[in-house]
Amino acid sequence: MSKKRIMWLDFAKGITVFLVVVVHVVEGIYKTEMYPQCDVFSEMTMGLLFTIVMPIFFALSGYVYKPVQNSQDFFKKIMNKLFRLGMPYIIFSIIYVVLQHISPGVHSLNSWHDLLQIYVMPVGYLWYLYVLFLVYVFVEFMHLIHIPPHWQMILYAGLLLYSVMPFSNLVYPVKSLFMWVGSFYIGYTLKEKPQILENKYIISACSVLFFCNFFWQGSQGGDWFNTDMMSLGNMISKITSIPIFIYIFSHVKNGGITRYFTKYGRYSLIIYLVHAPVASIIRTLILKVALPPYTLLVISTLVISWCISIFAIYLSGKFSWVNYVFYPDNYFKRMK
Repeated sequence: MSKKRIMWLDFAKGITVFLVVVVHVVEGIYKTEMYPQCDVFSEMTMGLLFTIVMPIFFALSGYVYKPVQNSQDFFKKIMNKLFRLGMPYIIFSIIYVVLQHISPGVHSLNSWHDLLQIYVMPVGYLWYLYVLFLVYVFVEFMHLIHIPPHWQMILYAGLLLYSVMPFSNLVYPVKSLFMWVGSFYIGYTLKEKPQILENKYIISACSVLFFCNFFWQGSQGGDWFNTDMMSLGNMISKITSIPIFIYIFSHVKNGGITRYFTKYGRYSLIIYLVHAPVASIIRTLILKVALPPYTLLVISTLVISWCISIFAIYLSGKFSWVNYVFYPDNYFKRMK
């Protein structure tokens, strides 16, 4: 049973990080404003994928989370998380900003000064690592002081609701923590109470709420598709997407596609870190040579970005120094 659980979790990570690559490729091309005739497709794709991918990522992290038992374990685990997430966060923040300054056609340019502020404001797509660490610290502390699970869920729901209110004026670390800790804990709760995923009434209700809220978002016009972060308008669809897709992932049948994404799901961190700067470079290079059809540009940028990310996985397994960039804690494990 545990082996099956690991398989579907790896599949979930693999397919979700693939969707992250897809949406960032589409977003990058959309922001060039060179294909206005394809804006509706781009906006629908971004609206849907941005709605689901990050809540699922946080929930999957929560699903594999194991609470600490004492204060000694707490500090040891937090330091390990800080090192494991912090080193790639710093390294790829530098890479990301450097590439922005040497590459033409950047949509939103981060300054060099922004690198000195990454402890309070992450750059670009690396916000996920930053917020995930904050979530780990907060949830670990809640378990350390023995806050009951049902009270934690109530607390996190209240924090989420407050964070998306127009009147909330929170600094980024606090706002982002309040916004995402609930998604993480839903994943943990689904592991502790698997009967929730087997309740068809709950899954059906979540599905109805998800689609109603998503179509309502689309009817609002404007930048409705900018759903990467939680808001009062997309909160319901984001939260309900978690049980829906974890149910789907946990019931997927074994096959060629399943095995493929399961294989690379365990390396989702590498793919996540590599794909964004690579996709930006590939898109820029292609557009400097020609203005290909929209579909061709999306597919070529996606395929090349994915393949280079997979190649980074190969390099990580081949060279220890590359592996340490993505998994710095492995260095100390080998030293023992």
